[in-house]
Amino acid sequence: MTRREFLVLSGGTLASHPLGRWVESRTSNYFTVKRFQNLLQIPPVLRPSHSDETADYYEIVQREASVELLPGKKSTIWGYQGLFPGPIIKTRQNRRTAIRHKNKLLVPTVVHLHGSATPPDSDGFPTELLLPGQEKIYSYPNHRAATLWYHDHTMDYTGRNIFMGLAGMYIVEGEEERNLPLPRDEYDVPLIVQDRLFSGDGALLFKPDPVDGAVTDTILINGTPWPRMDVSARKYRLRIVNGSNARSFCLALSSHFPFWQIATDGGLLPAPRRIREIPIAMAERVEVIVDFSAYPVNSSLTLDDLNQGGPTRSLLQFKIVRKVRDDSRVPDHMAEAATISRDCATHERSFVFTRGGASNSEVRWSINGEQFDSAHAVATVNLGDVEIWRLANHSFRNRHNVVHPIHLHLVNFQILERNGKPAAPYEVGWKDTVALSVGDEVLIGMRFEGYKGRYLFHCHNLEHEDRGMMARFDVN
Repeated sequence: MTRREFLVLSGGTLASHPLGRWVESRTSNYFTVKRFQNLLQIPPVLRPSHSDETADYYEIVQREASVELLPGKKSTIWGYQGLFPGPIIKTRQNRRTAIRHKNKLLVPTVVHLHGSATPPDSDGFPTELLLPGQEKIYSYPNHRAATLWYHDHTMDYTGRNIFMGLAGMYIVEGEEERNLPLPRDEYDVPLIVQDRLFSGDGALLFKPDPVDGAVTDTILINGTPWPRMDVSARKYRLRIVNGSNARSFCLALSSHFPFWQIATDGGLLPAPRRIREIPIAMAERVEVIVDFSAYPVNSSLTLDDLNQGGPTRSLLQFKIVRKVRDDSRVPDHMAEAATISRDCATHERSFVFTRGGASNSEVRWSINGEQFDSAHAVATVNLGDVEIWRLANHSFRNRHNVVHPIHLHLVNFQILERNGKPAAPYEVGWKDTVALSVGDEVLIGMRFEGYKGRYLFHCHNLEHEDRGMMARFDVN
């Protein structure tokens, strides 16, 4: 498919798309939300339509809906099952899921299960469009136990489609963790953190800046603006996804107590780590245990973003409302340790992420000076090989701190070095996304396992991805 053919199918450029005109016709009136007045909502868990011995089968309709995101206001969203965010899908490691997606929207879509080792026909290649009125079955083997998320991946329109609501959490429970004394059930809480821009009447306003990404004014967690979570004085497991288009966070507790970090993008760590603050860029995930037993009943604390100051610093309030029995604990050992050795690498490659010039006065982004071409693979790797990749952010050196969170499809990797030093404590473990600030260079190591076919790596600042900062690699 040529770019011209794609634009015809997808409705042309954003400016000529109905949503583009809809956005430009409104002026944003920032809506003031009383913080911590609304209880945190938990997305529903989607139930299979049917199951057999080896697989669960789901039906998801992608459709427009009018929902209350801001109190007393209605927002038109595009959602999986008409929800914002979409329903949670829970499954077990090595149990297959087959999800039939039906596109009832007026725009093309693509579905990507972020963090999964998936056959190429279900991975969500951005030109494999699910057109309005069509349906497709995506099949996932679920080999990795981890907190994943599923979201749109339409070429040139990923940012817009996710901003409008096409994202949800996907949890794969591993064999190891069933025997661990971790918090479970209502004490195992999903937190999808996103930021959005609203008009005075509650409409979502997608106003992408080509450099900094989507303009926003409101933090949503599970679709609730600046919520409050009533908790018991005991341990909780928090599964945190940064589902924002272009905003990074640095998470910390207002009490200055540490988290117990138990997982990264790729699942459980060999052992928990006590960490007081955790940076989390777009698309990254982290799992932590917070012990509220140290706080008296009727007290409160907040989950803060250290990147911000003033009233926007606090994202979520925890209010301790009761004492309960707690049989969970933080285990000393959680998963088997595995390491990638540079000595085993068959190839080392280098990829530089930077500006790609302008086309018709439009800012573009590039990898090694090239913009995305779906017909061209920038690397061909062999199934089973170990490779070392050097990833470097050379954007706006000494001018802007433009973060490029680099995501690889198919594989998990380990960060071997960051700027010539060992990986930061919070990013030790299996990852599928790594954040690059301006001037950063990281070495990552991975084994290309799973499937042969065409895959992607790209920046997960969605406006950078949509403007060319994406590349194809092939596995033979």
